[in-house]
Amino acid sequence: MVPQGEFGYGRSFGMYTPDGRLLQVEYASEAVKYGSPVVAIRGTDFAIMVARTKDSDPLLDPIEKIHMVDVNIGAAGAGFTGDIHLLVDQARVEAQRHRLVFEDPIDVKTVVNHLGQLMYEFTRYGGVRPLGAALIVVGADTVGKHVYLLDPRGMMLSGKAMAIGKNSEEATQVLKTGYRSDLTMKEALELAIKALSKAEEGVDSPVEVGIAIDSTFKKVSLQEAFNYAETEKK
Repeated sequence: MVPQGEFGYGRSFGMYTPDGRLLQVEYASEAVKYGSPVVAIRGTDFAIMVARTKDSDPLLDPIEKIHMVDVNIGAAGAGFTGDIHLLVDQARVEAQRHRLVFEDPIDVKTVVNHLGQLMYEFTRYGGVRPLGAALIVVGADTVGKHVYLLDPRGMMLSGKAMAIGKNSEEATQVLKTGYRSDLTMKEALELAIKALSKAEEGVDSPVEVGIAIDSTFKKVSLQEAFNYAETEKK
């Protein structure tokens, strides 16, 4: 039951509470905390993300967690699946629009800025609700390798190691403890899996890995990722 006096603010998308809060946006952020976690790490010449596929029904194929946006960009989300797919599709459209005009892959920050503006617009108008999803976007472009985080407010953060979804605070603490600027890809994978396992203790569904290296992004299995990391080390 919503406390009396707060119900009116909760119903309106554009109305602030007396202490300067937008309750609908806060509720959307709470929805993200129930999504399965995603962990990402940026190294000196690579960026990776890891997540577990959703395999809840033996009669259904596993639901992918990491999505290709373009040849150089991937994204994974936590929160409402439909909202995540909406954002991924918007990112793909923006990437293809850029390719048609400039005949080159889009840079990562342009995609993230576009998604952040879209998510922000959903916090401003009546008749819509804030998107109950957060995204981690990983990619490579002429500037370098990137890890970005987008939350339901449309806020964009760039960082070296990030986590979203269920128990993301615990995963982030693991990242803070184990991160080094000189991590190899193998070490980054091991740290990311450790953080993911901390957030989802007791879950053993398959792990997807997204790798941004050189000017490409690829989605592989965990074993393939470790094999690739060994090849790169040689």
